[in-house]
Parts: sequence; structure tokens; C-alpha cells
Amino acid sequence: MQIRQCSGLLYSYYFICKRKMWYCQKGIGLEQENDNVLIGKLIDESSYSRERKHIMVNDYANIDFYKDTTIFEIKKSSKQKDSAINQIKYYLYILNKNGVCDLKGELRVPVEKYVESVALEDGDIDEIEKRLIEINIIFNNHVPPQCINDKICKNCSYHDLCYI
Repeated sequence: MQIRQCSGLLYSYYFICKRKMWYCQKGIGLEQENDNVLIGKLIDESSYSRERKHIMVNDYANIDFYKDTTIFEIKKSSKQKDSAINQIKYYLYILNKNGVCDLKGELRVPVEKYVESVALEDGDIDEIEKRLIEINIIFNNHVPPQCINDKICKNCSYHDLCYI
């Protein structure tokens, strides 16, 4: 099986909910009118307005912005910071595979004034490649995976699709 890359957003969904990731990859987009997504878009539009934003790499990785040797990911909350950190590491991996090395990342949550540095560490590349294999297997399935993270489900835009 050839391993396809996926967007950073889909990669981050792997850590939040594989079912949401599957729906989104299949083009079942229910997030356009979700309040949390709209708030995130507003934060994106109003934060770091002087920076050149939304840098596309290989037509699937959308980096929020970069400055000098740092790529930045902006989130509305630090609640799911593990998925955001992994998303940044995935971007660093993609850039590294394209010969752009010696970069670091930074997670920023403007509303909370939260900042965390992120680096691609030993072992991350192997882990990312293993996850990409699993992500591709999930994408090739004809049915979505089961929901396993009930604590985030109540605020998810896919809640009704999953539970009703």
C-alpha cells in the first residue's frame, strides 16, 4: 500500500477522534456552522494579522504562519494541545522530507496567552510514519471507526451524525 500524506488538520484529528478524521476525509463536512469552528476562524483572522498566513506545503499542509526559522500553529484553546503539538511535528516532518531542516515550531493560543515550543525529536519521524500507515488504513475503510473519546463528543460538530 502506498502511504498518502494527509492534511495537518486530518492528522490532528487522529489524536482527537479517528471517526471525525474519517468523516472529514470523506468530504462529510459538518463544521462550517459549528460555533467552536467559527470562533477559531475569528481568532485566526484577528491574530497575527501582520504575518503572512496560511502557507501551503505540497498542497496539503497548511501552516498558519512562519517567521525566521519557526513555524506557528494558532489554536483557540489549549484543551487539545497534544493534537496541536503533533500537528506541528507533522508539519516539521513534511518540511524535513522536502529538505527544509533545522526548523522549530511553536503552538500559540492567543486568548490564553499560551505559548509552547515544539521540536521534531528522535523517534518522531518513525512515529509519524507509523501513524500515516494507520491513517491510510482508516481512510481506506468503507465504514468509520467507532467513537472512543466520549468526553469531547458533546461539543463536536459530528455529534448528531455519530449518536442519532
